[in-house]
Amino acid sequence: MFACFCFTCAETRNLIIAGIPEEPNRWITSSGQYRGLDIDIVDFIFKELKIPYTVILEEASTRLEGNWKKPVSPYDMVFTYSKNSEREVYLIYAEESHIDFSWNFFYRKEDQNKYKYDTYEDLRGIRIGATQGFSYTDEFWNASKSGILTLDTVVANEIQIEKLLKKRTELVPLNTQATLYEAKQKGILDKIAYLPKPIKSKPYYNTFVKSSTYPDIDTVIIKYNEILKRMKSDGTLKKILSEYGL
Repeated sequence: MFACFCFTCAETRNLIIAGIPEEPNRWITSSGQYRGLDIDIVDFIFKELKIPYTVILEEASTRLEGNWKKPVSPYDMVFTYSKNSEREVYLIYAEESHIDFSWNFFYRKEDQNKYKYDTYEDLRGIRIGATQGFSYTDEFWNASKSGILTLDTVVANEIQIEKLLKKRTELVPLNTQATLYEAKQKGILDKIAYLPKPIKSKPYYNTFVKSSTYPDIDTVIIKYNEILKRMKSDGTLKKILSEYGL
């Protein structure tokens, strides 16, 4: 699905920004409105730059990744990634991160004290949900390849909590802040918990697609970086994040 946000601009087409739905970062409300901290951040920046843009939220991370890897991508920007070397072949990271996220293993609250996680060896033989196209960490995927972790892999991250609650998986690594926010909104916060040791805690960045055909994208990147840096120093970014409890 997509939405257009247009302001006065001399460019011939909208800047295309893509991602997948994930509250509170970005989602579509029941009335069809696009909401989320990512939306608010790019809206602030591109309003100031007078650049019209279109947001596309793909249903699967594999489709999103496949599109930004194309020789000529249909996207110009992609929302909120942590840095890794494979992505940097295709994407230009903003100079400034706009948020830090931790990822933890979630489990059903009824299974309190059933699991421990100090090393991946502690999780041997446990059914763990994973989403194709997500980086997690190299250690996570290497533990899967070596047979330490038993993964149940899907392409749509939004079904992971449902699978967990239906006992189709026992643990699932998820963005901690986003998952707690979503669980609170859905009234299931009392049904889930997470192991204390995070899988990772990293800064996240909006990215620009190297194969973008947007006119003068290099200048857009420079201006984006300048405005985001100012938003961090003058409190604008902090105010946006606080509206989502972050």
